[in-house]
Amino acid sequence: MNGSRFPVRAGTAGLLLGLLACRPVFAIGWGELVILFVVIAFLLGPILLKLARAWNAYQESQKKKQE
Repeated sequence: MNGSRFPVRAGTAGLLLGLLACRPVFAIGWGELVILFVVIAFLLGPILLKLARAWNAYQESQKKKQE
């Protein structure tokens, strides 16, 4: 039974050693940062705008209740 698992273990060990040998290099320039910022703003902008409007409406309703 243990003999049949040897190739799987050897393959796993080889993959792990290969991953440890090659450290990834992350090189991000200004262009990529701008694109990332635009994508995040495009995706989160409408949600944050709705949240801000709801918060403003809530604050206004609390002011009216106090008056």
